[in-house]
Amino acid sequence: MSETPLVRLSPPWYTFFDLIKYTIGKDDQVKVLEMEEVDDRYFLIPIEVNDEDKAIALATILTPYKEYGNIKVYAEVLYCGKVVKPDDKKQKVCSLYMFYKEALESNDYFAYVEFRDFFGKMILYPVFKKEVVQFFNDNMADLYNNYNAVAADAFAEVLELEIDDVAVRPSTVMENI
Repeated sequence: MSETPLVRLSPPWYTFFDLIKYTIGKDDQVKVLEMEEVDDRYFLIPIEVNDEDKAIALATILTPYKEYGNIKVYAEVLYCGKVVKPDDKKQKVCSLYMFYKEALESNDYFAYVEFRDFFGKMILYPVFKKEVVQFFNDNMADLYNNYNAVAADAFAEVLELEIDDVAVRPSTVMENI
């Protein structure tokens, strides 16, 4: 009697890891190291940054963790092998603007950052090039099992979307620059 092979799909925390690897990691100054399984409910994604200011900026804007049921996945920014903490001061839009610029200026997908006052609410727009982030992900809806997303949507999955009452809305350039 032959056994039918079971369909196996990657757990969602591997998608989060790949999103970080293929977005934040598209930068010569950033290296996303392999995800570590600390225990069966806790995973760690170490991200090595070779510039201290950039590391602090990235730690401030990056989503620090995601939960998938009882599984927690933490993204940890490192500089010279030491954990970098986010800037813990209350952030205003101007300082967040500078953090986004510092953290992403050498990223292949990043174009620029702007902010607007929208009916009294400050909104920060990190703007990304009109490109697709793609990686293998057991996606059965795709002929080649790839995850496919425009860069702005992929970054929206790994960046904080609100910091100290400032909304962050990743956006796409009107034209490739």
